[in-house]
Amino acid sequence: QQQGYSGQQYGQQPYGQQQYGQQQYGQQQYGQQQQQYQPQQHQQFAQQQQSQFNGDAQQPQYPPPVRIEMGALSQTNDMGTFFAEVTSIQDDIGRLEQNITQVNHLHEMSLNSVSTEDQTSRIARQLDNITADTTQLSNRIKKRIKDIQVANLRLKGSADAQIRNTQASTLKEKFLNTLRRYQTVENDARQKYKARMERQYKIVRPEATPEEISQAVESDNQQVFAQSVLQSTRYGDADRALREVQSRHDDIKKLEKTIVELHQLFMDMETLVVEQGEVIKNIEDTADQTGTQLDVANKEVDTAIGNARGARKKKWICLIISIILILVIVLIVLKVTGVI
Repeated sequence: QQQGYSGQQYGQQPYGQQQYGQQQYGQQQYGQQQQQYQPQQHQQFAQQQQSQFNGDAQQPQYPPPVRIEMGALSQTNDMGTFFAEVTSIQDDIGRLEQNITQVNHLHEMSLNSVSTEDQTSRIARQLDNITADTTQLSNRIKKRIKDIQVANLRLKGSADAQIRNTQASTLKEKFLNTLRRYQTVENDARQKYKARMERQYKIVRPEATPEEISQAVESDNQQVFAQSVLQSTRYGDADRALREVQSRHDDIKKLEKTIVELHQLFMDMETLVVEQGEVIKNIEDTADQTGTQLDVANKEVDTAIGNARGARKKKWICLIISIILILVIVLIVLKVTGVI
């Protein structure tokens, strides 16, 4: 059973240290019982997160995926190997879904709870940790799906090509749908954080116009808000509002960074396989051209060999004819001279 996000030691086994090639496919055949992702786990994560509100989030120790290198994957037609990789990628997508659920829950906690500054910092660290983990996991899934797609291009003439392509397309669509959900979560959180900042600004300056509020919220320079604090007669409330706005501003910047990264993931999923396909096609075209040139060269060699053999044959014929002529002449001379 997959444990909750905070149930593992953060940083024990970063993705960069995992060696996918160390585990052979023979250790996990397709058809064996796989861990299935259950939607009920979403509720479990929410309950676990609430019970651990006073502790920092920790990175899950995901089991290393059952995976071989792309080069080996593209050189084998074994469908058991292929389906084992597909199942392992599905498990990773399930973990990604779990992470997104937790990200959404942490945003809700940050927005809806009345927290101390220390608790707010803990939630921020939790979000930082799980966001970094989710980014690594997303990139890992992206690479594994691309490896399968490129392998399918190399094996497009195999009997199982249609099955392979269908499975790869299903994985890709499931991954993209998960990323779309992540985008929605992050975009919604960004809008809610901005609305919270606007409310805090109104605490400082109740008479502010919508234009002034928008300028203060959108500006990267928080001096606009700080100046309002100095001008406010409600200094205590304004000072607390300033600290929260600064925190929310940082949160929004992190969200915007994540949204940009997600957009890049979408672009990568659409472009890299096309580029790989063009590279493979160029290699195949070059191989075909090389093969054609070799055929032409072989024909020319065969022609040259035939011509050489013909020339040698003609030389022997000429030599034999010359010998016969010489013998005839000798016989005639001997007969004329009366020797014979």
